[in-house]
Amino acid sequence: MFRSLASLFIASCFLPVCAQETGTLRMLIDPGHDFSFIVDHKHRMQQREVKLSEGLHHFSIWAPERVIVDTTVFVIADRTTDLLLRLPFSADHLEYRKQLANYQTKKRWVRTVPIVAMAGGLVWSGISIGQYGKAKKALDKDRADYEINVDPGTLSTLKGSTIPAHNADLKKARTSLIGGLAFTAIGAGATYYLFRLTSKWDRPLFDDREKVRFDGMAWIPGAQGGILMAGLTIELSRP
Repeated sequence: MFRSLASLFIASCFLPVCAQETGTLRMLIDPGHDFSFIVDHKHRMQQREVKLSEGLHHFSIWAPERVIVDTTVFVIADRTTDLLLRLPFSADHLEYRKQLANYQTKKRWVRTVPIVAMAGGLVWSGISIGQYGKAKKALDKDRADYEINVDPGTLSTLKGSTIPAHNADLKKARTSLIGGLAFTAIGAGATYYLFRLTSKWDRPLFDDREKVRFDGMAWIPGAQGGILMAGLTIELSRP
């Protein structure tokens, strides 16, 4: 009888100690930062190592832009177990990246076209300025020759063909310069207008429904079977 009582006493002291034995679970999650997890449907944590009682535990793991992944891990007492897991991107995030790429491409093209037009106008104006200066220099030389030359044939050639031709070149260069400057001004105005217009375009927003689902559900056991806690995260931005 005494031995039986002693055995029961030892067992009653030893069993709680065994029941409280814990192991360490090391979280090796991709992405390697900013991930959260819920243990056994009730304890939300955000750390790289967690101590748990020995046995099978359920994990719901989530990170921004990623899908919630549910898995179970058996924790062994007095040992460190590694949980290696890659969280795939959510369908919402992949669609958001597609919409964002389309938005950026459209915005880039709308802004680039008038800039290219303005640059073309500047090049046009620069070439026209060179042609205008060359034509004016030639015409000034013709006029100087006409004033100092006394040869009738040379004067006749200058007056009849050389001066009119260089004068026409000067007018053509002047017209081209005016056109280049006008085109540059139009391009500059279009650039300013389209930059202001595109700055008001609505940028695609990422609606992370996986985050809402992760934040809004946790099972809390209770005397009556437990309750379901639900929450909603709403992002607010200043106008």
